[in-house]
Amino acid sequence: MEALTRDFGTVNYQRKDIIEFVQPIFGFNQYRKFILLCDQEIGPQFAWLQSLDKPELCFILTNPDIVNPNYKATIPESACNVTGNSECECWSMTVIPENFTDTTINLKSPILINQESHKAAQVILDADYPIRCRLKKQIKEGTKNVNPFPKIK
Repeated sequence: MEALTRDFGTVNYQRKDIIEFVQPIFGFNQYRKFILLCDQEIGPQFAWLQSLDKPELCFILTNPDIVNPNYKATIPESACNVTGNSECECWSMTVIPENFTDTTINLKSPILINQESHKAAQVILDADYPIRCRLKKQIKEGTKNVNPFPKIK
C-alpha cells in the first residue's frame, strides 16, 4: 500500500505497519490510523507518526530517555494495558519551531505504542512532568546509552 506523507512524499507500507489509536491523540479524535516512520540519517531517537487519513497530519516523536533516562520507569503498567498488554514503546510528542534551539517535548502525555497488537494511546500521567520540556538543555547535559525504542514493562 502507499501513503502520501507530509515529510517523506509517497511511502510504501504494509497492513502490519498500521498503528491504530484506541485512545486518540488529544485534539485529534477523528484520526486513528497512523504509521511510524524513521529516518536512519537522523537516528533512532526521533520518529514521525504519520496519519493515514490526512497526509498533512504528522507528529514528530522523540525518545523521552534523551531528557530523563528513568522516565519510562515512572509510567504505570495500567497505562500500557490500554494498548493491549503491559509492554509498549514510549514516545514523547515534540514541537520543533523555526528556531530549533527552542524545541520542546511533552513528558506529561506520552504516546504508548504496542508493536505486537499495533495499538496505541496517548495518556496523561499523574506525575508532575512538564508539557514543554526544552530539549536543547537536556542534550547539552548529555545522555549515554539511550535505548532507541524505550520499552516499558
